[in-house]
Amino acid sequence: MDKISLIYIFLLLISSITLNGCSMHRYLYNYTNLTKPRYASQNFTTTRNYQNEDIKILSYNIKYAKRIDKAITILKKYETIKDADIILLQEMDKEGVQKIADTLKYNYVYYPAVVHPLHKKDFGNAILSKWPIINDQKIILPHFNSNKQRIAVGATIDIDGKKVMAFSLHLGIFVKPDQRKIIMDGIISAIPADIEHCVIGGDFNTFTKKDRKNIQDAFMAADFKSATTDLGWTNKNWALLNRKNTLDHIYIRGMKTVAKGKVIDRSASDHIPIWTDLNFEETKQPLDDKENILATKN
Repeated sequence: MDKISLIYIFLLLISSITLNGCSMHRYLYNYTNLTKPRYASQNFTTTRNYQNEDIKILSYNIKYAKRIDKAITILKKYETIKDADIILLQEMDKEGVQKIADTLKYNYVYYPAVVHPLHKKDFGNAILSKWPIINDQKIILPHFNSNKQRIAVGATIDIDGKKVMAFSLHLGIFVKPDQRKIIMDGIISAIPADIEHCVIGGDFNTFTKKDRKNIQDAFMAADFKSATTDLGWTNKNWALLNRKNTLDHIYIRGMKTVAKGKVIDRSASDHIPIWTDLNFEETKQPLDDKENILATKN
């Protein structure tokens, strides 16, 4: 690891201690039950008909679910992410998930991982879908260096008879490369054998090139491909001197990337939304590599 990366890891450690406080474990509560608390809704019936069209996947870490109204504005404002088929959310509470889903007309499933020690609110991952969610699950990720639990939320989604399994995950910051591989292998092993189409996305907290390579190698070994490669930075945080970091990713199996991009609008979070358009037809040709990356700016 180079000296610059070590400096930023040190800053991460200091900012984490400063924000959470020395007594954080006194207030920390992990939801260790695999089935609850669980919040879900199937209020919306899709009017879409899949006819070999592309489906849009979006991943978005909305910091502590604080600026939900601004996040909704972003999700409505930009054409590149408007009406995405599936949205993967991180750092959410149930109120934030419900408000986004009700406002934008999505079905959803949400599991909190912990009561966060900083703001004493639920903190977890959600999956929103314009299509029916037919099954869901919570996976508790190994937490090697912290008592704060991390999870992945999985959902099987019916897109006109095609089953797509989606995972929204949020990895810890101080996770060693070999430990990241163990986590990825655990998620991949949870995919049923009959699932051909799979999407795994979220905040991987990959602050270094080695982190990103380790994640990519684990996915490639299971025939996954990155759907958001070469997007560049996805996070900028004041605690790290506004350094630009590539933390958010989407990986896919059984589908082809047609287009991808990000929306450079940080009004709702220190992360920005990333997205990809996918097609089930492996023979469909993607756009030219130079043309299919769209960075939409505020």
